[in-house]
Amino acid sequence: MNYSPSVDHAWDSLQFATTSVQFGGFVRSIHHWSAFAMVFLIGVHGLRVYLMGAFRFPREVTWIIGVFLILFVVGSAFTGYLLPWDQRAYWAVNVGANLAGEAPFVGSWIQKLLLGGNQIGTLTLARFFTLHVAVLPVVIGIATVAHLFLVIRLGISAPPGKFRVSDDDKK
Repeated sequence: MNYSPSVDHAWDSLQFATTSVQFGGFVRSIHHWSAFAMVFLIGVHGLRVYLMGAFRFPREVTWIIGVFLILFVVGSAFTGYLLPWDQRAYWAVNVGANLAGEAPFVGSWIQKLLLGGNQIGTLTLARFFTLHVAVLPVVIGIATVAHLFLVIRLGISAPPGKFRVSDDDKK
């Protein structure tokens, strides 16, 4: 609640929230390490699902939603990385925007959309803040609900080479 998404005040507002707000440093640390853990764990989960072959019929849509969830989580981590507005964040976004700009046909359009113009500035910070706080959490929530719905509806898959006897086969 204390963060100010402006080039002039972003760093100062984080310093204030970390040092002057009760439990501010604790909450910021939990947010920081939880983000790392989430990216790591969703990557491990995706690898496990791939190695188990759980992307095969009838779970293709579950797999596709899961892949998009990985992309959304990485996008959330990337957008959150800019918010402190320090040198690491500035150059990370510079590299990320330049990578997006190299995409065939639509790269320059994506780069301008991300940056809010031709260079990193206040519009970039405002766009990344909006994506990080409002857009991506809603998208991640909706995709998670859809993913879990399909997992519950279709069940989990057996390890490769194992056969699971269904209730219909037991009759």
